[in-house]
Amino acid sequence: MHTHCYRREAGFSLIELMVAMVITLVVMGLASTLLAGAFKARSREDRKSDGIADVQRALNSMTREISNSGFRLPSGLAGVSSNGLVTGDTNTQSVRIISNLNGMPDPANPTVSDTVVTDPDEDVKYLMYVDDAQRYIVRYDKNAATKTTVLANRIDSLVIRYFDQKVTYNTTVDAVTGFSDITSVSRAEVSPDAARYLVIAVGVTLPAVGTPGVEGYQPPSRVQLTSDVVLRNAIAY
Repeated sequence: MHTHCYRREAGFSLIELMVAMVITLVVMGLASTLLAGAFKARSREDRKSDGIADVQRALNSMTREISNSGFRLPSGLAGVSSNGLVTGDTNTQSVRIISNLNGMPDPANPTVSDTVVTDPDEDVKYLMYVDDAQRYIVRYDKNAATKTTVLANRIDSLVIRYFDQKVTYNTTVDAVTGFSDITSVSRAEVSPDAARYLVIAVGVTLPAVGTPGVEGYQPPSRVQLTSDVVLRNAIAY
């Protein structure tokens, strides 16, 4: 005679399954919340980087071209100072520069060189343009086919200061208007025709992200960017 022994197979009860499902849903919910927060933070940083990158590119362009001001400057140019700045069209919110970029002698005929500034990039003005309460950094090229180029369109202020030599300074940003400038400057300013060193300050507002009172909201913030420019054809350090 054979005896059969039946053993109960192991498994989960309905209650155990429900508890496991609840725990899984809670964990997934927490993970989703954390992931959404990470995406919002990434979005904020991307918008911040984009806003600053536009102004940085504009400042790089301005610094490069302004430093060439006065290069091989032809004589007899009305209204142009020896440093290449057009003083009647230059102030704290705009700067116009003249440079004879094509003025190098011709290698085939060293006695002949370009003595006019009628080529593109040789007569350039940078300024802040205000339109419908929006402010832009604009590059105007008098000799180019396309004369006007917008370099940055999310700025609050553009300030240009003129000095006869290198200076040290602090920066300041108005928390309400975003107006940016330099303070505690080590030397007094000079008129543009006597300038050999420029400091350009740009104020930028990074817009708010999200809705106030809602998780992930990021209020607007103010940022200042500055650039020091040596007029290398007017001074040597």
